[in-house]
Amino acid sequence: MTSKRLSALVLLMVLISWPVSSYSSDFVFYCAPWKEIKNQTTLKNNFSIKISNSSLSILGGDLDTKFFELIYSHPSFYLFSSPSGVLLNISRESDLKEVTLWQNKNKEKLFYISTCNK
Repeated sequence: MTSKRLSALVLLMVLISWPVSSYSSDFVFYCAPWKEIKNQTTLKNNFSIKISNSSLSILGGDLDTKFFELIYSHPSFYLFSSPSGVLLNISRESDLKEVTLWQNKNKEKLFYISTCNK
């Protein structure tokens, strides 16, 4: 094989594998404190969301649930679920992400909302 063909083959392999590696990068979002929708109270602490492949981690904040897995991807949102059954929805529309969290704690349904930036 000549060096030109070998170079073309290597370039082709890089171009084919490029999109796969771009989807596996980590994303970090910095978020305002959670606001409970029902009684309009705002929790105290800011938090960050880290998404790595299909896993989501909440760093900081005032809620107990910190780890989620992607269960559904839609063109306008991502839906994540925790092992305890808490659902988290992140919008895909713009740079300002709207995050909604649903949880059933002690037979009480709690809904929280926040906004996040990259």
